[in-house]
Amino acid sequence: MLTKQQRVYHWDRRSSSISSDRLTDEDTPHLARALAVYRAALGERLARVRDAARAALDGLRPDRVEAVVQILDDTATYEWPRGRLQAERRVRVFAQAGSQHPLLEAETGAPIVAEVFGQCPPGHDALVALLYADYPEFHRLRSFPADYTPADLRADYDLGQAQALLYSALQVTVECRADFRHIVQYARLSRLLHRIEPGPRRGYRFVFDGPNSILRHTHAYGVDFARFLAALVQARGWRLTADIALRKGWRPLVFSLSGDEGLRSRVPVPALFDSTLEAGLAEKFGAEREGWRLRREGAILEAGGSLLIPDFVFTHDDGTEVALEIVGYWTPEYLAEKFRKLGRVRGPNLLVAVRQSLALQAATLPATVLPFKTRILLRDLLPRLEAFRR
Repeated sequence: MLTKQQRVYHWDRRSSSISSDRLTDEDTPHLARALAVYRAALGERLARVRDAARAALDGLRPDRVEAVVQILDDTATYEWPRGRLQAERRVRVFAQAGSQHPLLEAETGAPIVAEVFGQCPPGHDALVALLYADYPEFHRLRSFPADYTPADLRADYDLGQAQALLYSALQVTVECRADFRHIVQYARLSRLLHRIEPGPRRGYRFVFDGPNSILRHTHAYGVDFARFLAALVQARGWRLTADIALRKGWRPLVFSLSGDEGLRSRVPVPALFDSTLEAGLAEKFGAEREGWRLRREGAILEAGGSLLIPDFVFTHDDGTEVALEIVGYWTPEYLAEKFRKLGRVRGPNLLVAVRQSLALQAATLPATVLPFKTRILLRDLLPRLEAFRR
């Protein structure tokens, strides 16, 4: 994933807009040469591979080179000595050599290295690489995917630059008309604070707090935003608008993207559940139990001027439906907003599962409350479901 230092963007003072950099067809030959370097350098050190790739990208615009090399490195697979054994061996070499200080001849230290490592390669560079094999610059290129093409590299660059801009987002809004469940699922998997509102043309609007609006874990949250964008580009009929603050105190710039711009990613299919708590409940409940069937995110509830998608919907054979929303751990501010939103839900059959420490706070909700310690027990859940039938 790209860093802030590797991002390239274009901004317009007059319109207060900003856009991420994109590669063109003219850049393809340079990308192909860099790919050839990685395929031909199996077994070589990381530092030398990167230098060779930079040389192959000599014709590319200079501010794009480091980002392209970073993407190639992320795609490649490197190997190095894992664990602490390498560092312990290095210390043993220095400790034994220290007892014979000063070592003025290279041949004098060779027996020490051979004793500790079982070998002592000739030449200063090879010796340094052996001693510091766990340092990143000495990692060895083990493999590179044969089916990775210049078009893939270009797509990863274009997406990566868009992702890197979101590191500095104050707020992000996504409007969508399709693939709603896909977007909801990845928003939750990415652990992004968000609310859902009715959008134009019978669509929906997601409003996300950006990483720069959170006092803690700013970088980690920015990475979560980048991962979410990689999933969003797989959906249809969406438009993203973000307020980007490049520096503290600067006026925000508007960053816009849509599903029509051709960004693509190769993220895996999302997991069905975004927490072990939900996965455990679904596994224990099964497909059907005592006339009740479980569906994942099977309803949309109105909560004042916003929308709520409950974690589960239980449907009985007699037609009774009960929505279950699980409130787990989050920041105090997020929990307060969550309870305010749940307080505005006017659905007739709403069941809210909360940690026991939050049960008193949830007691004022217009819903049935299901307290739990570490997991939701069926012996507590089923009687509450049955109560809705009566």
